Amino acid sequence: MPLSSGTSSKISGYDGSRAESVSSIAGTTISSRTFLSSDPLPNPDQLANNQARPFVLRNGRTYISDPTLAYPLPVDLEEIHRQTLRTLLLLQLFGKPICSPEFADQPPKRILEIGCGSAVWSMLCYKHYKNLGQADGMSFTGIDIAPLAPPSTSGNSDGSDGRRSNRASSSSATLSAAGGGGATSGSGMHPDPSMNWRFVQHDCRKFPFPFADASFDLIMCKDVSLITTTAMQQPLIDEYIRLLAPGGAIEIWESDHTLRMLRPHVPEHLQNSSSAPAAGEDGQPAEGTEDDGAAEKSPEELEAIEAARLGAYVMTANTPLSSPLNHFLVEYNAWLSKALEARSLSSMPCTLIGPIMLQEAEALTGMGNKRLAVPLSEVRWEREGVGGVVTKDGKAFISTKPSFSNLHLGTENGGGGKSLGPEAQALRRTALMTVVQMIQSLEHILRDVSGKSQDEWDAWLGKMMNDLVRENGTSWGECLEVGAWWAKRR
Repeated sequence: MPLSSGTSSKISGYDGSRAESVSSIAGTTISSRTFLSSDPLPNPDQLANNQARPFVLRNGRTYISDPTLAYPLPVDLEEIHRQTLRTLLLLQLFGKPICSPEFADQPPKRILEIGCGSAVWSMLCYKHYKNLGQADGMSFTGIDIAPLAPPSTSGNSDGSDGRRSNRASSSSATLSAAGGGGATSGSGMHPDPSMNWRFVQHDCRKFPFPFADASFDLIMCKDVSLITTTAMQQPLIDEYIRLLAPGGAIEIWESDHTLRMLRPHVPEHLQNSSSAPAAGEDGQPAEGTEDDGAAEKSPEELEAIEAARLGAYVMTANTPLSSPLNHFLVEYNAWLSKALEARSLSSMPCTLIGPIMLQEAEALTGMGNKRLAVPLSEVRWEREGVGGVVTKDGKAFISTKPSFSNLHLGTENGGGGKSLGPEAQALRRTALMTVVQMIQSLEHILRDVSGKSQDEWDAWLGKMMNDLVRENGTSWGECLEVGAWWAKRR
């Protein structure tokens, strides 16, 4: 389950829409604008009923019944699978479970995963370092309002309240009875027997968290923006700083919820770079060409080439993005922006995290990030070779050279461009699947905002899925924007 860090500030002038512009990484200003929900407050009888019945079924999906909770997604098996797929996608894109250079040589020992959900990231992180022979002494703690994670495998330490873990076990049975599936049946994964894992059930809207000061060396916040309302952002970042040991790091992985379109452009770090290694028939670098010139390439160029191999694009302040052309995604963007604004949530959290962390410069240092745009299918201007109006250094010009599209390694398609390799095709297909599944999970709020009846919604959803999945409706460059941000406590 989600929750992203930030402050009560918002990006100046943001109205929930995504106008044609360069990348959202570009310079922004901060204002104190906040969103207030018009939802009525629950009465005491409602709250008492919610405590006795923590989960509720809506249209066959299981949700947390607390009406004061802004989180709009279900907590059932289908949603757990979507989140697991998104986690695997991000791990593939970033190449490792922790991006912070602070832990490039040795992993952190005490890790807290905020909004851990089914704890897939923690389990995969442990497996990664175990395979490297570096997992000795590592301990993982997960915190979440819903008992989706496996039960603790170790004793309680770091000053937490062990009773919360026991309560989570009984609540998990309630979730199973509600149709959501328990933790182990939901994710289909179990902690490694040697993994030091502890789950603490806690409402992250309540401060302080049940941990002592300086309890952790790494705090991971992955896909947590749909819990963090505007009013929660500053208290959360303050709490993260309190829990970090000096020299510890905070890392945030997020995805934007609305979608934009990636326009033809020359990737910034490849403008002065030679072409990528020649591709073999399987879409991978041909034998003997993998390391040619690697010594002369900068880390940024190598990162861009690796992203291209996976079918993604490194985002910079000059990456040209605009509103999508697919009319289903245009409607989805409008409905979702309106629905999330009513809940004081951001539909584009990737624009907020960087400025938020910069405002904590007195407590945090060593800030960095990695932003990627993942097209949801093969893009026309990749397949056909660029030739036409493209963007370079923020300026439009006519290009007849397809060389930069060739960096997305694949085989010649006869049209001047390149076909995607199998790995890039699979990654983009996975990104599309997670987007479609999220639209399905958000049905109850999207249908309310759209004003559609159940029959009208079902018809719209069927047409949307057919267009995106079968008819390549995202071939203009509609993409999923993801990113990782990190900083170290002074």
